[in-house]
Amino acid sequence: MNLKKIKAFTLAELLTTLMIIGVIAALTIPSMNQNTNNSELATGCLKAYSMLSQGVNRMKESYGPVGFGTKWSSSDVFWKGKDGNLREGFVAQFNTVRVDSSSTAKCYDEEMKYLNGTAVTDNSGYTMITTDGMCINYTSGSGVCDGKGIADGYPSSKDKHLTNCIGRFLVDVNGEKGPNVVGRDIYYFGLVKGIGILPAGIDNNSAMCTKSSTGADCAAKVVSTKKIDI
Repeated sequence: MNLKKIKAFTLAELLTTLMIIGVIAALTIPSMNQNTNNSELATGCLKAYSMLSQGVNRMKESYGPVGFGTKWSSSDVFWKGKDGNLREGFVAQFNTVRVDSSSTAKCYDEEMKYLNGTAVTDNSGYTMITTDGMCINYTSGSGVCDGKGIADGYPSSKDKHLTNCIGRFLVDVNGEKGPNVVGRDIYYFGLVKGIGILPAGIDNNSAMCTKSSTGADCAAKVVSTKKIDI
């Protein structure tokens, strides 16, 4: 009787193959997860920009041109409406699960950080949580856009836009979920007189949005490139 030899992998070869697959997975899966997470957060930034812009544009029907008159300059009237009952004004443009109209409110207790690791200290103001979990924080007044690069390069000088910035938004696009870092899931937007909502920073300017920076200027880059690459 002729017995045919059957070729097969040895146990050692199988174990070696499994080890190689494990090493490759360990190296690639975290990167894939990070890319997916960055894509989701970039989409959140674009959504925040769209939501803020639509909300302000709807307000113009009853409030008039952005920034002209006390309806825009008064935080209370802008946020809660002329009668203060939240049936008009900025809050009324959104579906919310929580609204805090005190000027010292925060999105949540967890610490927000800048890209360079320092703590965010200007994260208090009028606050609301939307039904999809986004936290929108607003404050108005002189100097609220300083250091945020609001509307640099849109299309005139930085000083003109900073001078005409009447309010700033700090938006956490995924609520209490991490990483709670500006330039990742937290972004600055400005309410600019005569224009509307503008993202902080300069389009495609990588020098303004790096790991060694605060990340306060990242919104414009993410809106322009539709991705996070820091």
